[in-house]
Amino acid sequence: MGVPGSGFYSTNLTISPWANNENSGDKNHQLNFNNGGIFYRNAYPLDVQWSEWGKILMSDQDGNVDLTGRLAVLRTANRPGKAHILFGNGSALSGQPSAMLSFAGYGIQHSGFTWVPNTSMDEGKLFLSFGGAEDGIANPIKVTFQSNGNVGIGTKNPDSKLTVAGNIHAQEVKVTARAGEVPDYVFANDYKLKSLEEVERYIKQNSHLPEIPSAKEIEKNGLMLGEMNMNLLKKMEEMTLYMIEQNKRIKDLEKQIEEIKRK
Repeated sequence: MGVPGSGFYSTNLTISPWANNENSGDKNHQLNFNNGGIFYRNAYPLDVQWSEWGKILMSDQDGNVDLTGRLAVLRTANRPGKAHILFGNGSALSGQPSAMLSFAGYGIQHSGFTWVPNTSMDEGKLFLSFGGAEDGIANPIKVTFQSNGNVGIGTKNPDSKLTVAGNIHAQEVKVTARAGEVPDYVFANDYKLKSLEEVERYIKQNSHLPEIPSAKEIEKNGLMLGEMNMNLLKKMEEMTLYMIEQNKRIKDLEKQIEEIKRK
């Protein structure tokens, strides 16, 4: 009778609410019991064959429920499009077994989460993807969560607590500084300020300011905003000291010129 399951024998329980010569009494229902579980199918009395067998979910003695295939949730009875949850094998992504949670249906565009462990099985990644592939495997990955707490947007390999492969738009960004990083020490009496001649020689040799990375270094390694802002603040404070010193010299020169004029 084509029932799935296991074992040599099985038992059927058939419920026929109406006569078998017309369909006004709705469908007949049938249960099959075998070693593989309990299975169900139905048909109208005048149908030439039964529907396909479906397995009834049951928990074991520990409360676990096993499901092979898809768990589908209908949106409405009138609109049979499904939002389905898939738990499958993500080996196409990593070469390692993984769990996949995929949402599909009207307006959702086959979005989903995919958990991928690494080869040592002590760390993994959770991917959030959107796209047109129903199983979620082939869709572009938008967000990555790593077990070490790193989060990536537009990248599968975040190397910081937040790694963004693209532009960031924010109203305000706050960068905290550790003790001693803010360069107010430039104004201390014992601070050794380079002479302008020393700065000039350095610029001629390196084509950039002291303690400021070169263009090639920035292109290769990127720019650390917190560190760069502190270095730029330091240069502004040093420039202020140079301007104060130059102002003193200008005043001295003006004074000397006035004395010469009086003679």
